[in-house]
Formats: sequence, structure tokens, C-alpha cells
Amino acid sequence: MSATVIYQELGYGITCIDTQLHRRGLACCYLIEHNGAVGFIDTGTNNSVPILLEVLKKKHLAKEQVVYLMPTHVHLDHAGGIGSLIKHFPKATVLIHPRGARHIINPENLERGSVAVYGEEAFSKVFGNLFPIDESRVRKMKDGEVLDFNGRILEFLHAPGHAFHHYCIWDVTSRGIFSGDTLGASYPELNNGRARFIFPPSTPVQFDPELWPQTIDRLMEYQADRIFVTHFGMYKNIEPLMLMLKRSIRDYSETALELGALIRSSDANSESLTSSIQQSIEQASINYLLDQQCGLDAIAIKELIASDMNLNAQGLVHWLSSQN
Repeated sequence: MSATVIYQELGYGITCIDTQLHRRGLACCYLIEHNGAVGFIDTGTNNSVPILLEVLKKKHLAKEQVVYLMPTHVHLDHAGGIGSLIKHFPKATVLIHPRGARHIINPENLERGSVAVYGEEAFSKVFGNLFPIDESRVRKMKDGEVLDFNGRILEFLHAPGHAFHHYCIWDVTSRGIFSGDTLGASYPELNNGRARFIFPPSTPVQFDPELWPQTIDRLMEYQADRIFVTHFGMYKNIEPLMLMLKRSIRDYSETALELGALIRSSDANSESLTSSIQQSIEQASINYLLDQQCGLDAIAIKELIASDMNLNAQGLVHWLSSQN
């Protein structure tokens, strides 16, 4: 394959694989091994499939060892490639949140909604076609359901806030939580200052600032030693990060409400509101990172977070519309 395969062994039979969405260090998935069984937690996009297959090859793991694909939710940076990927694994079952199952069995509505967010050209370039998965290969995971992963205990926890079709996975062996987007996004390049940086991906269309902090509190009750974040990597000492994340969720919703009221009073359109919200949350992030002396200037920071902040603003505008 042409792309350089980038992965890191994290211990406990867990490998972090860079899915190379847009750039290095933006999105990853996790390969988990235990007593000869193999699974993937999140899968990336169709463009990620050759990367995941190459990692299996480099680790001398057979395709027949892959028994589970576990997308934390059906957003395409996490599960866009799953329909293509499962074709390579004859013994694999998809473990999915019940609300997400229909979207991978028949992805037409998911594709239509994603095109609305990203635009047709960008969608085609980044995600490609979505392939349906036979219902017989899909297992819906209940809240609190425990999986015996060949002797390793994985507990599936429904995790609303970012999306209603989201679950997180508590891994007893590593004392870690595979969190998808629920426990925030935190890029390594921005964590070289006095304090780390994390933000809530409030992407369309199910941001819920009331449920999200409750979900975080529930997950914190597990007293995890580490979290495995899709955007991006493993983090320890998570309590300060979770405090910042909850504060940011509150700040996002307050900013959206304040700017929404201001924009409505001036009869501006939703595009103006999206732009205003993006500018506000983006600048607040830049100011924080500069204050923490992260090692990058404002232009470099903006290059790293601008696309995230645009999607976050879109999600906040959609949330605002649901409040009216």
C-alpha cells in the first residue's frame, strides 16, 4: 500500500492505529488482542481499510482471528469503513449500539445525512461508498452488557451526549475506557504546554449538553486508569481532562444560546450564526492554548482545529434549532 502505516503498542494487548483521516494524528482506531482473538474498536473510513489490514499483516495476525468489529457509534470517521472491512473477516460480528444497527444494515440514510454535512464532493473523497452489512452479522449491545472476549471482560455502556447511538467500552484488563467521542477530543500536538487541551465534539446532529455531563460522571465512577480516545490516543490522569471537558460543554451551549439570541435579533441567517459560533469557540481555544504555552502559534493552532470547530458550530446550531 502507498500510505505509511503508523501504529503504537500501548500494552495490555492494545494497539493504536492512525487511520490517517485528513492528516496524521487526527483519528485512530484500536486493535485489541486476547488469547488469540482479535477485535477492532472503531474502524475509520473506507480509506482506512488497507491500513488496518496491513497492521494485521505486520503483527502476523490472521484475518480469521478477527471476531469482533466494535464501532463506538456510526459517525463515518468511526464506522464509515465497516461495511468494506467486514468482507475481509469471515468470522467477525459487528457489535453495535441498538440505535446504530439500522444504519449499518442499510446505510442509505446515514450516507444522505453525511452528504448534507460534508457536501457531496468532500464526502466522496473522504468516505467513499458505504456498504451494507447483513443483519445476521450484527449484534445489538444492551447498556451494561458484558462480553467475554476470549477470557477478557468488556462491558458496553450506552453513552449519550455526543450521539444517542454511542457506546463506550470498559476494559477490565487495562482498566481503561474506549471512549470514541464521548470523553472528548485531544490532539497530542496541542498537549505540550502547562496543561492539556480537550474539547467536546459537538458535531451534528445529537449534541445534548444536559445528558453529556451525566454520561461523563457515570464513566468516571469506573475509576479508569486510562482512556482510549479516537481523536487521539491514550491518556492517563484523566480527572483534570474530564473537568475541562464538562466545563467546555457548558461553555459551548452558553455561547450558542447567547449568539443565537443576538443573531435572531438582527434577522441574520443560520450561516451567519454558524460562522459566529465557530469564531467564538475557536478563538477561546486558541487563547487557552497560547496561555498554556503549547508551543504553537495562533496560525498553527487554527490549522489543527478549524475543521473541528466548524463541525462543532454546525452541531450547536442544530441543537439550538431543536430548542425552539
